[in-house]
Amino acid sequence: MIYLGISGTHISAQTFLAALRANEVAVRDLNGPDDAAGIETLLLAPRDVMESERLLFEDEAYARRLPSLKVLVLSGTLSPRYVRALRDRVPARIEMIDAPLVGAPRAVASSQATFLLGGRPDVIDSLQPLFSVLSRSQTRMGEFGTAMAAKALQDCITAASSAMARSALDWAEAQGIEESRLLSFLKATLARQLPPGMTDPASLVTNTLPGDNAGAVLVKNVETALDTALAGVHLNPPRMGQRPSATPRARHLH
Repeated sequence: MIYLGISGTHISAQTFLAALRANEVAVRDLNGPDDAAGIETLLLAPRDVMESERLLFEDEAYARRLPSLKVLVLSGTLSPRYVRALRDRVPARIEMIDAPLVGAPRAVASSQATFLLGGRPDVIDSLQPLFSVLSRSQTRMGEFGTAMAAKALQDCITAASSAMARSALDWAEAQGIEESRLLSFLKATLARQLPPGMTDPASLVTNTLPGDNAGAVLVKNVETALDTALAGVHLNPPRMGQRPSATPRARHLH
């Protein structure tokens, strides 16, 4: 009997399905005609919060209509606040793991991305064969919800870095510096300092045009990162490295 099912329209869902079947893992495609009856482990890859609601509580209502369900793995990228709130809405008998992916679309499609994992260690241990098939590596972040929070923060850093890189290239062009030369220089000097998944500075510069949604994406990612901040957390950048006597030296502009 098949105990594993996949549902959701996030781009990763079909990649997961193909990778598992290529490795001869029995899995049901719940986006198709396969029946969900008897499913014990459900890998959910929703596109957004609305689809997550539909799959868990509304049309499909997997969280309520599957008495056999033991483990729910939530992939995709969702609001950390929303994900944490799910723990009180999903029956306590169902173990929950949040498992967003970190990596470019090409890495996700080739099962070379990285899973961030949040949840009980023993449950994650039991799912290790599954995660090993679907990703290059896995990083455990802590209890349920911490993985989605970490993904939100990583997206925030990536978006902010991309926005700064675009501005820097505009400034360089105004000063007569060729884009290819600057990117080559940055790759040689900064690549080792970039977060995982951003080893090439050129990847920070999205192929977009004025008037596109790049600004909206930046705002969304930053808002999502702030959304995960808990009450009482200081949201201003840290200033521990500043000294009262450290006064910036005047610098002439050329």
